Formats: sequence, structure tokens, C-alpha cells
Amino acid sequence: MKVYFKTILMLIKMQLEYRKAFIVSVIGSFLITFLLTISVYFLFEEFEQIGNWTFYEVAFLFGMVFLNFSISEMFLRGLDHFENIIKNGEFDRILIRPQNALMQSTCTEFDLSKIGRILQCLIVIGISLTNLNIEWNLYKVFVFVLMNIGCFIIFLGIFILKASFCFWTIQGLEFMNILSEGGKKVAQYPIDIYAKWFRIFFTFIVPFGLVNYYPVLYLFGKADNWYFGILPLFTILFLIPCILVWKIGVKHYESTGS
Repeated sequence: MKVYFKTILMLIKMQLEYRKAFIVSVIGSFLITFLLTISVYFLFEEFEQIGNWTFYEVAFLFGMVFLNFSISEMFLRGLDHFENIIKNGEFDRILIRPQNALMQSTCTEFDLSKIGRILQCLIVIGISLTNLNIEWNLYKVFVFVLMNIGCFIIFLGIFILKASFCFWTIQGLEFMNILSEGGKKVAQYPIDIYAKWFRIFFTFIVPFGLVNYYPVLYLFGKADNWYFGILPLFTILFLIPCILVWKIGVKHYESTGS
């Protein structure tokens, strides 16, 4: 981990060399998320509620999901662009270094400009929480933290899967964006508004329902089932096969010959 953080620090220093470009990128990422938040607001201006969910409840989900997706894009940029690592022969060099190949691939890129989007998401979450009557206790704080960790784990698994397919296809498969970009869009709303087959897929296959629905029911007082709060722990069951696919890909990797 020491090597990882040293590498990230070096990438941050590189980006800060061009201060004006960096500031413009941060402002741009902030405004893009702001416009998306406004679109959710206007949706509720028209319909007032979606199912039995209010604007601030959905805004909380929106902020949480986009926060963790933005953190994933910031720290996992190398996996998102893994096809470039394969094509330019960089992965050959990664394999001969005495460090974990997945960790090295992850920190080949780092997008600090996503801090603008992260800031916007934190503001949305803060405003939502101040307008929601949540009876906080130590366990609910734990649930809130667990939801965010679980959401990040899901995006981590998706990014690992997307990178893993590059061992066989070179180019990242576009259908993986259904899980990353599409999953982000789906998870910003409670899954009970979708069709049954959709709910099943995004609960048992790609488990966004375990972080954006059941724990939220308990957090908002819509359900008394305390065990809903620990369901994000089961997102690790999604991450494990993703890592196994990565290991299979590494095992069958053939050098680019460069």
C-alpha cells in the first residue's frame, strides 16, 4: 500500500502542474453533477413523489451512488482504461514487478478532477439528510457507512470485470457500460419502482439493491428489520468472482510482444 500511495501522490503532483486546466476540470465536473441534480429536482416538481419516495429520499440515493461512482472513477481510472495498458505493452512490465498486478494496474491513472463531482455529491447528501427526519443512533451511522462501502465495492467489481475482459477482447466491451453507467443510473432511484425481473437482476446479480434499497428502508424508518442494515456486507460476494475472472485473465494473458 505504501507503493500505491506514493504512486497516487506522484500522479496528483503531475496533474497539479497545470493548475488552470485542473481548476477548469474540477468546475466542469461539479457543474455536470449539479445539472443532473437539477434534473431530478424538476422531475419531482412535476410528479411530487415517485412511488412512496420523496425528493430528498431520492436525492440522498442519487448523492450516495454518484459519490461512490466518482470515487471509483478517481481511484480506478487505470482499470477503466485498461485496454491501453494491454495495447502499449505496459502490462508486460507490470507482471515482472514484485507488486500485485491488479494494484499496479489500478494506479496507472488517477483523475483528481473528479473531486468537483465528489464535492457536489457531498453537498446533495448533506442537504438531503438535513431535510429527512432520521432518528440517528450508532447502528444507523454504521449502516450509513456500510452502504457507501458496499456501493464502492460494487463499482470496484464492475471496473475489475471490465478490465478483465480486455485480456480476451483487447478493447473494453461496451456492454460493460450497462453495468457501470447503467448501474449508476438505476441505483440512483429505489429499485422497487422497476419491473420484477429488473429488481431481481440488480439485487442478486449486480447487488445495488443491497446498498440503495433495503438498508435505506431501515435508515428512513420505512422498515423495522435491523438486519437490512448489514446487507451491504454481502456485496463482497459480487467482488470475489470478479477478482477470480481477473486472475483467470492474467493466467491466460499472452504478451503483446512489444
